[in-house]
Amino acid sequence: MRKLFLFLVVVPFLTGSLASMDNQNAGAQSIELKMAHFMSPMHVQHRKSFEPFAKKVEELTGGKVTVKLFPGGALGGPTQLPDTVKSGITDIAFIIPSYSTGRFLRLSALDLPFVVNSAVHATKVIYDVYDKYFAEDFKDYKVLWLYSCGPGQIHSATKPVQKLEDLQGTKMRSPSAYMSKAFTLMGSNPVSMPISELTVSLQKGVIDGMLTPFSALADFRLFDLVKYITEVDFYVSPMAVVMNKEKFNSLPESARKALEEAGGKQWGLHAAKAYDEHDQDSVQEANKQGKIKIVKITGPELQKFKDRVKPMDAEWVKETSQKGVPAKEILEAVRGSAERNK
Repeated sequence: MRKLFLFLVVVPFLTGSLASMDNQNAGAQSIELKMAHFMSPMHVQHRKSFEPFAKKVEELTGGKVTVKLFPGGALGGPTQLPDTVKSGITDIAFIIPSYSTGRFLRLSALDLPFVVNSAVHATKVIYDVYDKYFAEDFKDYKVLWLYSCGPGQIHSATKPVQKLEDLQGTKMRSPSAYMSKAFTLMGSNPVSMPISELTVSLQKGVIDGMLTPFSALADFRLFDLVKYITEVDFYVSPMAVVMNKEKFNSLPESARKALEEAGGKQWGLHAAKAYDEHDQDSVQEANKQGKIKIVKITGPELQKFKDRVKPMDAEWVKETSQKGVPAKEILEAVRGSAERNK
């Protein structure tokens, strides 16, 4: 009887001790996470957002967790990354939701024209309404941070666009399906192509210009190809850095906490600010070189642009509502937040 008692007491104790030792050993193991994006290692986001994030995670975990960066599309291109991170090819990925048309329906409210006027402004709006309206779009991922690029401006290599009518018949590179609709409404012919093809397309006259943030001038060395820029703050592209959900949940608690502390809203605002500053640096360089004329559209003329694309709001609400999404409520919340967070 005494032997049985000892067996019942000692065996669970040893089993629990061994399990505890296993957990401690697992927590002590070094972990390397793969983080993929499609931009150059010289891109402002690689230098000022992704690299500092990786460094912070390593510091917070005492070197136990490292984040290895895979830039330049090494683990997937712009349209592939949402799937490569979901399938586990990469652990973490930078994605642009609008490149996956129809996939991130709720967040696409921010793809509509004339919603926000800076990357930081957009990021504040995203976080303001995320929990209630956008979280469902990202249910298959662990979101590390959300943000946006700077606002898109009209760049032209052939003629100045000083009024709406100047867009008639032009061939303009469009960054998304929504901006293609906008160009069509404004009388321009949208051309869809990866942003990496801008330089060659401008050189060969395939396009007359493009809709892109100021930063494209520096990122793709377009100072000698673009002749005119029309500043209208036309659109932004919401962005996200997401992680494979199963991988995140499998990590030790200390690693999960470090990833959340290194990312989050504060890092989203940091990354957005880097974009806004990069835009301004690009404008300063353009002014310094003196080769590009920049015109800012305001007042009644700007209102013409807004009025022309205004039907896109109703169309977005109609199409998105048909997919079971409270589109009208979402769009009202987004525009209301944009007004509050100016």
